[in-house]
Amino acid sequence: MKKILVFVLAIGMVTALQAQKVSGDLSCLKGQKEVNITFYYKGVTYDGDSEAKYLKDEDKAKDPEWKAAWTSSFRTDIWEPRLIEDLNKELNGMECGDFADAEYTIIVKLIDIDPGTFAGPMSVPARVTATASIVKTGTTAPKATIELKKISYKYFMSPKPEARVGEVFSCMGEAIGKKLSKLK
Repeated sequence: MKKILVFVLAIGMVTALQAQKVSGDLSCLKGQKEVNITFYYKGVTYDGDSEAKYLKDEDKAKDPEWKAAWTSSFRTDIWEPRLIEDLNKELNGMECGDFADAEYTIIVKLIDIDPGTFAGPMSVPARVTATASIVKTGTTAPKATIELKKISYKYFMSPKPEARVGEVFSCMGEAIGKKLSKLK
């Protein structure tokens, strides 16, 4: 039984490591004190479907206030701050945030957000696929890109899809931070 548990944990760790691939050279951020961070949602899909289809199928979207918050305040007040907070927890001597004058910017481009489902013990966790590209502020050519494929979490259940997605953004921040913390 112990061998099986160790095997399952090893596979989980390998899968988590493979989910984050770096291309380019992250060393451009070495010695930076402040790094700007922006989020790009254009073209994002929701579990492979358009946002319009997701909102049509989501029960909560029948509430106009919730539907409006899905594309505005959930992003700016829950998701993005969670990513930035956990990203900064991993960094030592560098801070990411709203620093428009910083030499470099991290552009987090959301590709697919799967909000998961809440069903008690049968819940399906949310997952996000995105890229985090490091660019010289004011340009679009990436110096380096971190691929974040199907980032998820463990042991978090909430009936609110915005909370589940927020938790995944937190995990993305941690994953990006771990890659950048190796720059010392």
